[in-house]
Amino acid sequence: MANTSATYDEVKSFLDQMKIWLTFLNGNVMYDTRPKNRQFMADMEWTQASKKKEWLLKLEPEDYFEGPDDNENPGCNQVWKFGKRIEGKLCYIKIYLLKSPNVYCISFHLAEQDMRLPLKGIIERI
Repeated sequence: MANTSATYDEVKSFLDQMKIWLTFLNGNVMYDTRPKNRQFMADMEWTQASKKKEWLLKLEPEDYFEGPDDNENPGCNQVWKFGKRIEGKLCYIKIYLLKSPNVYCISFHLAEQDMRLPLKGIIERI
C-alpha cells in the first residue's frame, strides 16, 4: 500500500530544504540514467538536464503523490514522489536528498498511470 500520509507541512519542509540546497547552497542534482528518464528528455526535446532542475525547483506541496518511503539504498534518506504537469503532460518525479547540498532524482519521466494527489484533492489523468 502506498504511503500518502505526509502532511502539507511535511511536504513543504522537504521541498523547502531541497530548494535551499539547490538555490542558495549551489547543490547539484544527480540523475539516474535509466532508459525511461533518457526517453523523457528526448520526448520533451530537452537537451540540457538543467531543465529538470528548473522543474524540481517549481515543485509545490500540492504536487505530492506519495512518500516518504524507505530508500532501497541502505543509509540513504527517504524517497518522495510527485506528479507535475509539464508542458501539458503529467510527469512522475521521484527524488531524495543526498548529503547536503545535493539531490538524487531516481525518476523523471512521463506518468504511466493516473496519479492521486492527496494535497490537491484530485486525480490527475495521464
